[in-house]
Amino acid sequence: MENRLLNVSRQFAKLPDTVHQHRHWLWVLITLVSLVCAYGVITKTRMDMRIDSFFDQQDPAIAALNNFRSQFGSDDSVYLVYEAADGDVFSRASLEAVAALTEQLEQASRGQLDDAGLTEGQRQELMQIRRVQSPSNLRIQTAEGDTLLAERLLPSPLPESPGALQTVRETALAEPDFVNAFYSDDSRYGALMISTTLGAQPVDDYEPAVNSEDIQLDDMFSDFGNASDSFELSFSESATVEDVEFEPVDINHYAAFHDALRQVYQPFDQTLNFYATGNPPLQAWVADILQQMIWLALAMIAVFICLLRMLFRSFSAVIWPIVTIAISLLWTWGITAWLGATLSTMISLTVMLVFAVGLADCIHVMTAYYQAKRHGQEHQAALSTAYEKTGLAILLTTLTTMVGVLALTFSDMLPIRVFAMMSALGVLLAFVFSVVLLPLLLSLWHPPAERNTIETLPASSLLGRSGWVLAGLALITAVLALLVDVLLSVYLLALVGFAWLVLVYQDVILSRCLALSARFPKAILAAFIGFFILAAYGTSQMQIDSNIAELTSEDSEPRIAYDIVDQHMAGAQTLSVMIDTGESDGVMQPELLNAMDQFQQHVENTYAGQVSRTYSLANIVKDTYQVMNQDDPAWHRLPEDFVTVSQLLYLFGSADPEEKRNLVSDDYSRTHITMNAYNAGSYEYQQFFRQLENDIDQYFAPAYDRLPEMDISVTGSVPLMMRAMDSIARSQYSSLMLALGVITLMMCLTLGSWQAGLVAAVPNLLPAVTTFGIMGLLDIPLDTDTLLIAPMIIGIAVDDTIHFLTHYRLALAETQDMNAALTSTVKRVGRAVMFTTLVLSLGFIVLSFSDYLGVAKIGIFGALAIVVALLCDLLLLPALLRCIKPRLGLKLPVSDFAKPDYSSTPQEA
Repeated sequence: MENRLLNVSRQFAKLPDTVHQHRHWLWVLITLVSLVCAYGVITKTRMDMRIDSFFDQQDPAIAALNNFRSQFGSDDSVYLVYEAADGDVFSRASLEAVAALTEQLEQASRGQLDDAGLTEGQRQELMQIRRVQSPSNLRIQTAEGDTLLAERLLPSPLPESPGALQTVRETALAEPDFVNAFYSDDSRYGALMISTTLGAQPVDDYEPAVNSEDIQLDDMFSDFGNASDSFELSFSESATVEDVEFEPVDINHYAAFHDALRQVYQPFDQTLNFYATGNPPLQAWVADILQQMIWLALAMIAVFICLLRMLFRSFSAVIWPIVTIAISLLWTWGITAWLGATLSTMISLTVMLVFAVGLADCIHVMTAYYQAKRHGQEHQAALSTAYEKTGLAILLTTLTTMVGVLALTFSDMLPIRVFAMMSALGVLLAFVFSVVLLPLLLSLWHPPAERNTIETLPASSLLGRSGWVLAGLALITAVLALLVDVLLSVYLLALVGFAWLVLVYQDVILSRCLALSARFPKAILAAFIGFFILAAYGTSQMQIDSNIAELTSEDSEPRIAYDIVDQHMAGAQTLSVMIDTGESDGVMQPELLNAMDQFQQHVENTYAGQVSRTYSLANIVKDTYQVMNQDDPAWHRLPEDFVTVSQLLYLFGSADPEEKRNLVSDDYSRTHITMNAYNAGSYEYQQFFRQLENDIDQYFAPAYDRLPEMDISVTGSVPLMMRAMDSIARSQYSSLMLALGVITLMMCLTLGSWQAGLVAAVPNLLPAVTTFGIMGLLDIPLDTDTLLIAPMIIGIAVDDTIHFLTHYRLALAETQDMNAALTSTVKRVGRAVMFTTLVLSLGFIVLSFSDYLGVAKIGIFGALAIVVALLCDLLLLPALLRCIKPRLGLKLPVSDFAKPDYSSTPQEA
């Protein structure tokens, strides 16, 4: 086994010469394919950032949502809550402002708003408004004899006298279905519900089975006779509802709509303070965050370049690794685009993962290259030596990292599978280009002879060139962090201090780590075991949960809006219970209406912490029954017979046809229950949805006897989003466990010893356990964003561990001396590991400045995991090797560990 590994290393040593011999053909090939990939990125890229994209379109949840949209329209609404500047939403000034805003929005929905300073594109966006409800156009039911009327809550024109306005207030607050939905019970806040067609527009090439333009009514429809004559429409029970494919809506579309909407309501901010919630404003905020991420990514690259320049003291050693990784990403994206795969928001993780793993590999190669030049080798010979020392380890890290991300291909969600395949391809290409393209680039421009050493700063050179650079970096970091958070400032300054120590005392640190592992291996193991137990306990306290509002900073627009709406109104989230009876007039059945009413009362009483109000056709029937009986509260109940229900619904449909269309289908076969809910995490929502399904089975059981074909489902964008977030998180967690097991098995086979595989598994597992354990101890939930850290942690930890153990095994085969092999490994690999940690940790910490806390946590905990991985490689691994003393499958007579003197700084081997 050892001979095979040595032969592989020798083959890697020949690779730079082989590449150099065929450099012309390779340049042509790389250039042509890069151009093709660039063309694919520009013209073939398909992005789908909808939450719907995470589900198979045949999934029952998608089918239920599409059925709801095809019948009742889009549920992508804007709940625009406002606070009256004078503290009273029923003051004349507030009511006039709301009435004017409502009128402008209704005009905008028809394309008739010309005086709001809107561009033509913004006018087109606002035509996606389907309906506007506000206190100015709400209708209440009254009766004149046998006639049901639906009159406006606010008379037009508005009354002048304070007494008349007080009457309006009292009338409004007496309507329980409107309180906290359109105005708060303390009259401080009000709201507009702006329904849209977003997500419910048929695709451009959709053709309905029946084209209304080709239909002409016969003359019989023009003569209804006397008003007393009966007129009855019949519906075919065999008719089927046509499936409609809806046009996808991306983040930019939501952002454009909300920007246009803001252009209309902002002029009223002198009278009303607005807080927008709902999917469109949330997605618009996400679009802004994505723009911020571009700047943060550029800042990360700037940090990488700055630190690499300080480490290697040559721009060629800085630029070429960055170019190598950039070409890898270009090919990865281009190939994926040419294959026709649709990309999602997870592409950002692919970029970070490939960048982290690729940069780590390049740092290992460049470190070995510099060490070879330090011993007097020329450029080409130094390249051969560098790849002989690192090539095998890079290959193994590539394979194990690919296995880690490919474990996600077992996910049920297509975007996660695309991410897994794309990331594995990216990691593979990063390896190929690090052994093919990097030597070509270094041959074009390599570090000059006078700068052929990695700078080791003496402790006395605090005011040297690099000292000033680091001091400036520390100052900038501290200032930025203080603007964000004091604790974050301390954390960042600690990392900057760590970077300083690495540069000044790198050799001292390595020698002290060797000394500690030699003198106190059992104490080190005990300390790490204790730390692992504490972290494992923290991990056991961790919950998988994603809360939309809590992923935003406390001073962000979405967080403020969600808090206001949850505290003073009916809640920022809306979900629906879709009821399809399967037969015409099915919703008129008293058994169904009674089931709906009892179910609603149960939900409002049992889940008061989650649901603030419910609203359905049952509310309408009870209200209408009371109004038609002299408004006697004793009649606020559901009729017991079908005929009375049908008469009441006929009266209601005639009085308020728009509201009727939003509650029930034309043939009265479908209806829905709307629930206003407070913001919560995906875990709580999933528990709530499971309980709702049980409650539906219980309360609708009598109705199923009368309507055996009835189908009931909880649907809407919120349930779909919560289910997606929870499924993504649990899928990643399961794949993480699978990846760790497979990687451990691979390392056992590669290193030729089960002991070595288990030894390698410990430093790979500990960074992830530590990160998640700290999150558990701090009560930070494991959400879809923080789980994205896992592949990066595995990739980087496995990378450094494999470099360490591979070099150790090769050195052990050469020296047949455990102590000499460990000393050589720490001094050669340890420096590259420290440099990798330095660059990646300070680079990732830039993400902590994001306004999106999910990304900020990736930066903070990702950097923490990288530092823990370094401690594992420099302290835990040597201690484990000394205690377990694995021979790594070698059959040669290997000498045991001695106890050498590490009191002085060792010279370069």
